[in-house]
Amino acid sequence: MALVLAAEPAPIGGQLRGGIYVRSDSDRTTVISPRAHVRQQLGSPQTQLDISYSLDAWTSASVDIRTAATPMVRENRHEGVVGVERERGNTAWAASYRFSHEPDYLANSATLGGKVDLAQRTITLAGRLFGALDRVGRAGDPTFREPLRAGGALVSATFVLTKTTLLQFAYELRGALGYMASPYRFVAVGSGDGLCDETAEFCLPEVHPRRRNRHAWVLRGRQALHRKVSLGATYRFYYDSWQLRSHTASVDLAVMPARGATLALEYRHYAQSSTFFYRARYMSPGPGGYFTRDRELSSLGSQRLALHGTYTRPLKRGAIEVGALVAGTRIGYDDFVGLSRVFALELSAMLGGRY
Repeated sequence: MALVLAAEPAPIGGQLRGGIYVRSDSDRTTVISPRAHVRQQLGSPQTQLDISYSLDAWTSASVDIRTAATPMVRENRHEGVVGVERERGNTAWAASYRFSHEPDYLANSATLGGKVDLAQRTITLAGRLFGALDRVGRAGDPTFREPLRAGGALVSATFVLTKTTLLQFAYELRGALGYMASPYRFVAVGSGDGLCDETAEFCLPEVHPRRRNRHAWVLRGRQALHRKVSLGATYRFYYDSWQLRSHTASVDLAVMPARGATLALEYRHYAQSSTFFYRARYMSPGPGGYFTRDRELSSLGSQRLALHGTYTRPLKRGAIEVGALVAGTRIGYDDFVGLSRVFALELSAMLGGRY
């Protein structure tokens, strides 16, 4: 009589990563963000559980804060994300929930997405739905509570044109309804220099429209130049109901200098117009009664150069992964009182592994 032994189940594996990100700029703002991420198989490689946590320790004495006669602000933001992904044949779906909390802001959002591979996996169609319910507060004022609701969708199509060429098209629609100003910003009206000082006739809280619809179109491509060298390029056009338009163009060169190692050099250029109600100086309220001191709503441009690399060393079971990034950014503001340019330095490091 033959003895049949049941095969041992395949080990359940996953990934574990930890890292830190640091950004400091010439506007006296520093962000230090430790991060952790776990990805674990649930019963089979086709089902994955994702859990991540990050902390943003933010310190700033920026021009906005100095204008408000505040010497420095320190805040911590905690964010956690949990998600699950399931693959079955040529289809996959994923769902996630994100929770973020800081002293004056509470955010909840959920995402549901899916994809399907067609034509022997040479075409991938993907989509994602997004919804969020946030609450805006003001530190030291328990009576200030404003809701902000948001939602949207993204669709994309990726084509394997040849063995060495990839092309992707994507469109994203987002909408937001609620409070989108800053409860800490005040705008000078009737001031010659646009600042809230003794020369201002009035100094009023910032007022933004309570509805905003956003559209973004993306074209992305990648071409292998050699078995260890590839070139990528991306163009993104953005337009919203506040009449802000932006163009983003980036190009990157990736090389594999050794087995398991990848280095990439990326350059990105960004340019945007201002919103319809932005003014550097308000002699009277802007169109619709809106006014702002948000420099991110002014016309601006930026250039970013980044070098990042990863290295993976296989082990008897799993692998060890390390990564690092260094990047520099220059942001130029065309029409903002008190600040014309900002220089920023970004550094990050990652250590992790697969098991």
